[in-house]
Amino acid sequence: MKKIKLLIIGSIGGITSGLTGIGGGTVMVPLFTSLAKMQQHKAHANSLVIVIFGATAALVVYVQRGDIEWTSAFILGLGGIIGGQFGAKIMYKTPDTRLKLIFSIFLILVGFKLLLGN
Repeated sequence: MKKIKLLIIGSIGGITSGLTGIGGGTVMVPLFTSLAKMQQHKAHANSLVIVIFGATAALVVYVQRGDIEWTSAFILGLGGIIGGQFGAKIMYKTPDTRLKLIFSIFLILVGFKLLLGN
């Protein structure tokens, strides 16, 4: 049953990521912690691994359509590698309850930004 739940969570995250470009983590982390009963730290770590697979699958479609700005993507990717290292180190030093709070505030801020626009 757990494998089926994880497959459903991954599918929802992949669809959301491919459709909206926001990254499956905004969907998968809450689903991991609520449906799969995963600890917050593990939910974040597993979400990042899944984003790699989902992004790779979506990349095929975007490359076929010619929608990739390769120079920008490369520079952003380098920044993502550097930032990801720092973020992961900070995450593991952050207590679980504080990490949940930070993640929740982040989602609320992103929601407001999307609703209000520029």
